[in-house]
Amino acid sequence: MMEENKSIGRLISILYRQSKVYFNKKLEPYGLGHGQMPVLMFIIHHKGSTQHDISDHFLLDKGSTSSLIKNLEKNGFIRREQHGEDRRSYKLYITGKTERLLPEFYKIFQGWTDILLKDFSNEKKEQSFELLNRMIENTYHYLKGEGQK
Repeated sequence: MMEENKSIGRLISILYRQSKVYFNKKLEPYGLGHGQMPVLMFIIHHKGSTQHDISDHFLLDKGSTSSLIKNLEKNGFIRREQHGEDRRSYKLYITGKTERLLPEFYKIFQGWTDILLKDFSNEKKEQSFELLNRMIENTYHYLKGEGQK
């Protein structure tokens, strides 16, 4: 194995850029970009979530989250409802438009997973998920302060 293939950061960076190309191409007909789709999927799976929930989940700053939400709302994918007595907070829900497009969105995501795991045994597929989730946990704990001491 070449030495450069042992750089996990480099390999993850390459996969990220390739995923961006794939998703931008597949989502363009729907007026969605690569960065909007994870937020939309989060709202799909967490009905009534708030901007704060999204920022926490994706470790995004409030400005980035606000921009993503505004674009999704402007393009008719989500709607906001005022959150109880706090007039500054909104709960987020998908629209009928998004509901109708869900089968297509799931096909796009499954297509990327199929590309990534092509010719992997079931055991290797499971191992891949375990290792990637472990890496995410490691970075999450580090960035939350445990590893910066």
